[in-house]
Amino acid sequence: MHLIKRTSLLVQRHCSCDKLRFVTRYSTATATSHSTIQDEDIKPFHQIPGPKGLYTVPYLGSALQFKPFSPYTIDDIITVIENNKNKYGDIMRLRLGKDFVVFISHPDLAKVVFQYPYQEHVRVGLGILEIYHKRTGVKKGLSLLQGEEWLALRRPAQEKMLKPSVVADYVPMIGNVTNDFVKRLKQQKTVTDLLEELMKYTTESVGMLCFNKRLGCFESSSNTRLIKALEDMFTTMQQAFLLPFPTYNFFRTKLYKTFERSQQVLDEVTHKEINDQVMVLKKLEEDGKLDEYLSKDPNFMHSLLSDPRMAKEDVVGLVTSLFGGGIDSTANGMAFVLTDLALNQNKQEILNQEIQAVLGDQQTVTKDHLSKMSYLKACVKESQR
Repeated sequence: MHLIKRTSLLVQRHCSCDKLRFVTRYSTATATSHSTIQDEDIKPFHQIPGPKGLYTVPYLGSALQFKPFSPYTIDDIITVIENNKNKYGDIMRLRLGKDFVVFISHPDLAKVVFQYPYQEHVRVGLGILEIYHKRTGVKKGLSLLQGEEWLALRRPAQEKMLKPSVVADYVPMIGNVTNDFVKRLKQQKTVTDLLEELMKYTTESVGMLCFNKRLGCFESSSNTRLIKALEDMFTTMQQAFLLPFPTYNFFRTKLYKTFERSQQVLDEVTHKEINDQVMVLKKLEEDGKLDEYLSKDPNFMHSLLSDPRMAKEDVVGLVTSLFGGGIDSTANGMAFVLTDLALNQNKQEILNQEIQAVLGDQQTVTKDHLSKMSYLKACVKESQR
């Protein structure tokens, strides 16, 4: 099994390490444990399989992967990666922009990377987001921080939302959103763009968690500005990451302007909802009703605002990161799970039987129900693996 010195890599993770343990052509058909590899098996970084020659030149190497030098556009990046993976194996490197990116395509290999202590990991810098914060002066959120600075902001979120035992308390709130989402799908009968629908669902769900408020994403005339901004933000962020040369570093390009507008909408919505929630909590406290209010449902915002470790600007940065990042990652994760189930209908039927057995005639899912759905948990884990 490969191990990375100093800086660990995964898909789309930059590498600045000198040496890497790796299996030259790791076959997915013969996946085995390689934990017995010794130090003498460490090979130089340049021996990782991947395109050679001009393809290794900064910026030029990326450009050669796309038109007019190949039949592919930036939107075909997954095909480009898949073609290289089939040619070079489950550990291969590509030059993207000025950096090499090492792609790990086997779950057993990825497991070792993830098991390394966080001190060994350097998160990929999102260049266009860094430039946005530099030009606007907006304080960086969780997604751009590293090391101890990242951990100091991450820890409150981990304690208050990201532990399974804590997440379970939010099930009734998300259950109501889910029921409305299912009703929406039934009314539509045919879904033309599943990922778009999942984006609306996750935006509504994550908004409920972050702001204790429904954002109205299922209403045709409501929050279309927010949904459009989120779509533009994720699209331009991907395009910026894959650009052969990041001209937005020097000029306010069309791509950058689109990203900036979308990020400003997200910041505006986040600030408004945080301020509204602060006013609600303040009014409840003045009326002596805050304890009663908090006893009914968990309130993530209140838990952050009342944390002595968190200044208000830290709360804003953290919630903005969780809101923006949670939407995209959850929607894509759900899309993968649903796709895997559609491609393995015998497993889909086993899952359906488990759900029917646990829920029976009940329409609302509770945390007790979820605790009994071991096959559902296994399906999600396998899809993520």
